[in-house]
Amino acid sequence: MNRKLNGLVKAAASLSLAGGMLALATGPAFAAVPNEAYGAAATGLISVSPLADATSTGTSPVTLANINVAGLVTTGIVTDTADGTSASSTIANAAVTLSAIASLAATTVSSSCTFDTDTDTVSGTSSLAGASFTVLGIPTSLAANAAPNTTVGVPGIATIVLNQQITANGTLTVNAIAITLLGSTQTLTLGTSICNAAGVAPVSILPGMATPIGLGTLGLLALGGTAYYFSKRRRVTVAA
Repeated sequence: MNRKLNGLVKAAASLSLAGGMLALATGPAFAAVPNEAYGAAATGLISVSPLADATSTGTSPVTLANINVAGLVTTGIVTDTADGTSASSTIANAAVTLSAIASLAATTVSSSCTFDTDTDTVSGTSSLAGASFTVLGIPTSLAANAAPNTTVGVPGIATIVLNQQITANGTLTVNAIAITLLGSTQTLTLGTSICNAAGVAPVSILPGMATPIGLGTLGLLALGGTAYYFSKRRRVTVAA
């Protein structure tokens, strides 16, 4: 009888362990950070947290009537979206102050990125419409569809990166426009989209199976506990 109970304990323990591992395998899978999009952000003397911030695990889409950061940037409507496999940002009528004699303007600023579930890769793009910078009243057009990380210099005033794409640890950040003012620490990004090379939605690997498996695991644990109880009781009885 004792050998049978010991065998039952071992079997129940093995089943409980296997059930627990299966439950873990079918639990939610998360990426390090959610996909995200926002209209503008700045660091330096003028510091601005991401505006119109949309995330795949939070609020999306997000629409802002305008952005108005005195001395730096104003815009019209900003629309940002993010889901489990993509993100995008669109800004209307952006106007940036580069210095007392220089500025940047664009009718439309947009960026987007996508996570391809078939290839497990991320890609991104950006575009501008009616974009130019002006120095002492003289405008210089900016490319509508610039290649990734196209750098444009405004001599003595700023460095502008169009379609800036930064990849780190499987995360792709696309800034339609990234500006660094020379001679200071001031930076500004417009039209930012961020995508991760991993699924971020809290969905079980086996959809619809988490609850049944969780209940099954509890049942297996209960079986192991019961077997252990009777085994212990048997030993106490024999010792008595």
